[in-house]
Amino acid sequence: MNLSHHAISFLTADFEYSAEFQCLFMAIQGAMIIRNGPNKDQKMKWFHAFAQGLVTAYAGGLLAPLWMGRPSAILSNDLCVASCIIAFVLVNYIPGGYNMLSLFPLKLLTVMGAQLFRARGIVSYVNIAYNAFKEAPSKYYPTPVFGPILNACILGNMGAFFWKGFHGHLQNGMPFPFQNGLLVASSYHFVANDEGPVGDFIRSMIVKLPLGDLDTILFVTVMGSLFMQTVGILQMPEFMGPSFNPFNMITAPFSTRKSKTLKNAAHSNGGTTKKKKRRKNKSKTKNE
Repeated sequence: MNLSHHAISFLTADFEYSAEFQCLFMAIQGAMIIRNGPNKDQKMKWFHAFAQGLVTAYAGGLLAPLWMGRPSAILSNDLCVASCIIAFVLVNYIPGGYNMLSLFPLKLLTVMGAQLFRARGIVSYVNIAYNAFKEAPSKYYPTPVFGPILNACILGNMGAFFWKGFHGHLQNGMPFPFQNGLLVASSYHFVANDEGPVGDFIRSMIVKLPLGDLDTILFVTVMGSLFMQTVGILQMPEFMGPSFNPFNMITAPFSTRKSKTLKNAAHSNGGTTKKKKRRKNKSKTKNE
């Protein structure tokens, strides 16, 4: 098996103990976020720190299934809670555990495991909603479109909604997790599930690429996972930092145009105010 096959197996989580790998490193990422942030001085009560780490890691799996009337993954899958217990002990109680997990190679492995967990979650939640709604699509299109995509987007944003609140998470525009979810979920859904003209067109374009052994569904799955791996790694402090957002390259021109408009409006208002003051001063002088 060559390198490309190994890469595809990883990006599609098609390897032995993949579920354990994803759950453990997702839990480690949650525990490390709390240890590096709210519990930096280690003054939090142990259960408070544990619960925060669990919700930070698995808020999507904890709350998002309820939208579809499904049991929470935290309750239905013992692997999630078991991973959180192991991660919490490693980060907070094992001598040298926190320092070891702070080393770059393990930080990188943590990001890769957590991003793989998120990428597979998007695919899974798109399919869950599609299978639930496919028998009753809108009369305007043969495939349910928005439900499957939004179900996957909600999954990736549930943690931020939980911690920041609805207003706090959205007040500065569309956050990166929503942008990421829309891109990956939409591309996968239209290629894998859409029976309408949009899906037909996208698939007809993909088959023109030199795919090798990949079919269209596997191709879009691999590319979505690869995109999330790349962005997750670039958002590490050792590289571009957590504020890095590849979508800014697309939205930057619009943001620049908007800021220029606002500046011009402010300048115009300032000039108008100054003119009014001058007129008032002239009228006062004449009266005197």
